[in-house]
Amino acid sequence: MEKLSQDTPNKDMMDFSFDDIIDSNIFDNNNDEPLWDKLIQQIIDGNVIPVIGADLLIDNSYNLHKFIMDGLAKTFGVSKQVNSFSELVYAPEYKNKFKLDNIYYQVDKIFAAKRFPASERLRRLLSIKQFPFIITTSFTPVIEQAMQNIWKDELRVMKFNNNPSENSDIKNGADLRKPTIYYMFGKVGAGAHKYVLTDIDLLDFVSSWLSNDNKARPKNLCNELKDKYLLMLGNTYSDWLFRFIWYSMRKPDLGHGMLAYDTLDESLINFLERTETFTKQNTSDVIDQILVRLDKKLKENEATKFNKPEENMDVFISYSRSDTQVAEQLYKALTDQGKRVWYDKYNLTDGGLFMDEIRKAIKTAKYFVPILTPNIEKEKRESHVYRNEWDTAIEVAISMGRTYIIPLADSNFDFYKAAIPERMQQHNAIFYSTEDGVEIVVEKIIHKMNQD
Repeated sequence: MEKLSQDTPNKDMMDFSFDDIIDSNIFDNNNDEPLWDKLIQQIIDGNVIPVIGADLLIDNSYNLHKFIMDGLAKTFGVSKQVNSFSELVYAPEYKNKFKLDNIYYQVDKIFAAKRFPASERLRRLLSIKQFPFIITTSFTPVIEQAMQNIWKDELRVMKFNNNPSENSDIKNGADLRKPTIYYMFGKVGAGAHKYVLTDIDLLDFVSSWLSNDNKARPKNLCNELKDKYLLMLGNTYSDWLFRFIWYSMRKPDLGHGMLAYDTLDESLINFLERTETFTKQNTSDVIDQILVRLDKKLKENEATKFNKPEENMDVFISYSRSDTQVAEQLYKALTDQGKRVWYDKYNLTDGGLFMDEIRKAIKTAKYFVPILTPNIEKEKRESHVYRNEWDTAIEVAISMGRTYIIPLADSNFDFYKAAIPERMQQHNAIFYSTEDGVEIVVEKIIHKMNQD
């Protein structure tokens, strides 16, 4: 009998076909599905920070900065085509009439007199509630004004204007959950050289962002951005300049982000692809893809998310089964505002392991919202899981130096005399009536969250 060599495959192995299990699309360089999946999951996890430039701001495919430049060039009688504010201010027709700093005065006047409506694609992007924190590389207030329509008084305005005593910085990672517009290169109206118009301004600002001097740059924001997924939209800088900006925000890890572009230098595209950055042409199509894919993924998660308790959520809702309707409305309203909410739609099991997982979910949640109604008083002699949840939340609250428990109390519930723990009563409750719209209650909850 012939002896099989060690290298000879047996019959079972010879019958095995890789074609049966390997997706042939992996050999297609255009197969971006894993990259899309990663982006959408990062959005759901709250790890994506959009960085929006001038190309995305207004409709009709105009770059708003270029629109302003062309208008000023025409006003000043500049005969040649200008491609930057630097070219404008050094054109003889301007230079012979005005000082350099006059350009900031002229631009300030334009935005004091004119409000530019946000583009339709920008409004679609900002409608994604998983994007509360937006960075803009534009000095214009277009994004801020559009975000005010969405977030109202909750919107926070922060800016970097290259002056250590005036630069805004976040407190910690939780700050990235607050509705915020951050002007990376200053905001119009701040004064000469405190927002980026000229090439020299831009070099000064980027130099500060790259600096190791923590007083020269927003240290906390820079540290948080290193671990975030940056979604770059409408930023069409020259090759070398974009590399500086990208490096200042991503170092030491250059990748972990996406750049959507309409026109871009080929060498820059190659650079970003080498650093494992997801690049896609056609910004409008990218925004559409994000909206469709995100909606689909959220619906899929909705159908399966309660198989086990989740962790690291924004809000943990604790409630009696008798108050399911209130909990359901609260859950929907909070998630509509982009908050990640732990909410058990189904009956809790009696397993000890399950309770351990619930405790872990409470301990990792940013806020604990117990719903308190007359049903709680009716059930005071009964054993209910939500009372165990209260005990765990009280333990967490004691160890925190900020608001953690936000009681939501029905106006017919005697919060201060009911059979609830004294330490629960030490927290300021938000009272509501059945006539109140749930949106008002959610606004109060989010306002309280944003105060920390």
